[in-house]
Amino acid sequence: MNTFTHELIKENLYRIIEKSGVCFYIFIGEDRALLFDSGYGLGNIREYIEKNITDKPVTLILSHGHLDHVGGAALFDEVYMNRDDDPVLFSFGTYEVRQSRFDEPVQPDYKGEIKNIRPYDEFDVGNETVVMLPVKGHTPGMMVPLLKKTRAAIFGDACGVGVLLFNEFSSCVSEYRESLLTLKKYENDYDLILRNHGTFCSEKDLLDNVIECCDLILAGKDDHHPVERMGKILYEAKQRDEKENRIDGKFGDILYTEDKAR
Repeated sequence: MNTFTHELIKENLYRIIEKSGVCFYIFIGEDRALLFDSGYGLGNIREYIEKNITDKPVTLILSHGHLDHVGGAALFDEVYMNRDDDPVLFSFGTYEVRQSRFDEPVQPDYKGEIKNIRPYDEFDVGNETVVMLPVKGHTPGMMVPLLKKTRAAIFGDACGVGVLLFNEFSSCVSEYRESLLTLKKYENDYDLILRNHGTFCSEKDLLDNVIECCDLILAGKDDHHPVERMGKILYEAKQRDEKENRIDGKFGDILYTEDKAR
């Protein structure tokens, strides 16, 4: 099996799918490319990009510090992340954690300086300007890249079909709701929602559906359906079937621990 495959999403924007099932995105600018996340670190993503997509220099932008997003960082010379996610990276994104998931080798940890991304920082590559929107919740430094000309928002793990609010680094539901309301201010600036898991994309009602989940949890009116994930009991705001689809047919959900329901 090939470690990576890729597909064109819109002009200059590609989705790269790692054989683990996680995906990430690359935009080809006029003089450099922007890579948004880098999977678990299986194979050599830099080599794959150079052979199959572009020979332009690549800047890596990490949406957050979890193991399935930071794995290929060591292959790049310029890496950015909101440094509020440092504790997440050092707890969940290290070589030891990533290697424990796989029988084959993964890339080592990035040893250079990770450059900080501040809320609303912009990356200008000539034919596109990317605004980094802060969406604290899943992690404290979670960022959503908004590609202004392409009119695409990479929601990633920030807002999806099963957002995890589950450990000491995750926000409580009320704080997460405020982040989503900030993201909603930009909903007229994008037509395409991209994610890193599952179907990889969503309709625009996703955001409103997840905000509704927040409201239901805070009101004590959600489904509160228990499921086991990562050795913990989490609760689905909206119950899902064995294929991870909501029973009511909508898309967008939150899985949370009891201590986050405030």
